[in-house]
Amino acid sequence: MRTAVTVSSMSPLTSLGPAAAELIRRFARPLRDALIIVGLLRAFVYFAIQGIHPWTFIGIDARAYWAVDLAHPYGASAVGEHSTYLYSPAFAQLLSPSYGLPFEAFYLLWTVAAVLVLFWLVRPWPWALLILFLPWTYELAVGQVHLFIAAAIVLGFRYPWLWAFNLLTKVTPGVGLLWFLVRREWRPLAVAVVTTGLIALVSFLLAPTAWFDWVGFLRGSTGSGELLYPRLALSAAIVVAGALTGRRWTVPIAVWLALPVVWIESWVILLAIIRLREPVPAAFPSRPAMARTVTTAPQG
Repeated sequence: MRTAVTVSSMSPLTSLGPAAAELIRRFARPLRDALIIVGLLRAFVYFAIQGIHPWTFIGIDARAYWAVDLAHPYGASAVGEHSTYLYSPAFAQLLSPSYGLPFEAFYLLWTVAAVLVLFWLVRPWPWALLILFLPWTYELAVGQVHLFIAAAIVLGFRYPWLWAFNLLTKVTPGVGLLWFLVRREWRPLAVAVVTTGLIALVSFLLAPTAWFDWVGFLRGSTGSGELLYPRLALSAAIVVAGALTGRRWTVPIAVWLALPVVWIESWVILLAIIRLREPVPAAFPSRPAMARTVTTAPQG
């Protein structure tokens, strides 16, 4: 008499992911606490030991959006320079109705909007504010756009037209659109691309010279970001891997890594991970592991 034994054909490597996830779940609390300590220590070193205080140059980036000359927005622009405008003419035109406000009112409205986005992003994990204490305090102080980029990533999976914001500001966050391409989600990809194109077209018709100036500025600034092209390649690989396996949280990581320059405040983009942490179906679900029957001789 022979005994039938069912053996799974899955290799040990296929269980590596779940094993790692279980390990993280088991040590989630001490890992979280360690990251909080590291985040607070980093902020202490930056503020107290390095002596860098972003509150002494409040709104330095927001002022660039408020004071831009729509006719010649890139006359004195340079990466890393204070209060110089770097984004597309479309973004400046979008904000132009607010240019009649005093700067203090503009910065207040900008900061209120950024704070609302910040607390929406971290609501499921409020302790993340302690981990990234330095980046978000810096972001709010200078008035950057990274929190809005993070929100556009999260909401862009449902409303893909929001990707236009990322493309018409930092440009390179467009690497996130590979998610739709890899997963063959043609409609959201088309919505994102067409929306961006239409906004750019209207903006170009309103200010063609500004667009030529912006393209020239971008071409002359490509060397300003350290290791930009290797980072873009790695970012694309991260998005592709995430798209294939249904891990949306890889997209904010890739966008953060692909930024033209990764500043301290840029890290707030990683807060989008919180809202995207739940997996979705893989792009091409693998077939269920087939079982094979092996016959063994009876014992004894």
